[in-house]
Amino acid sequence: MAADNEKKTYPRLPAKNWWTLRERFKQTAPARVDANYLQSVLDLTSAASAGNLMGPLRTLGLIDEKGAPTERALDWRHDETYSEVCEAIVADVYPDSLRSAFPNPAGASAAVATWFARNTGAGQGAATGMAALFILLSDGDPAAKVNGAKPASGRATKAANATKTTKATKASASTPKPAPEETPRRKDAPSLNINVQVHISSDASPDQIDQIFKSMAEHLYAAG
Repeated sequence: MAADNEKKTYPRLPAKNWWTLRERFKQTAPARVDANYLQSVLDLTSAASAGNLMGPLRTLGLIDEKGAPTERALDWRHDETYSEVCEAIVADVYPDSLRSAFPNPAGASAAVATWFARNTGAGQGAATGMAALFILLSDGDPAAKVNGAKPASGRATKAANATKTTKATKASASTPKPAPEETPRRKDAPSLNINVQVHISSDASPDQIDQIFKSMAEHLYAAG
């Protein structure tokens, strides 16, 4: 376990290199890791940049002084033991003060970078790189992607789909349905006119006449 204030610098290893190297180890564990191997596997432009990764890999305990993969590296390849390896690395490399201050460092990346800058004297770029690796190791998720995003779980995907379905249903319900189109009347269609003649007896009372016209209004006009 790393003691407080024991280290003045901490390893940096870009996440892209971390995941690419792990995928290669999962395929075939090399007999020896050197700058030439890293330059080829990680598609680096210079041997110097590849050589700069040898130190961090030794500090993390993934290779020994001769470059041979360690037992930790062999466990690092497997999803079942990946989290345990990351937990062991964090305990070995980083001090208690850092781990206690940031039990969930992914939610405080800026503050974590500030800690590294303050405790190592490194510039912002270097401190941010140290913080990024510490956060990656603390996460310990073998399913994490290179860009830091994690694949949605089945439950999350179902919930998202259900939300989309609900929104679509509400939108469909709130959209008024178009009125059915009326069948256009043909220009040459014949028209029908009905003339109604009413003969009222001269001796009919006013009440009887009112009743007649009331009945006509109910049966003739209403039907039209």
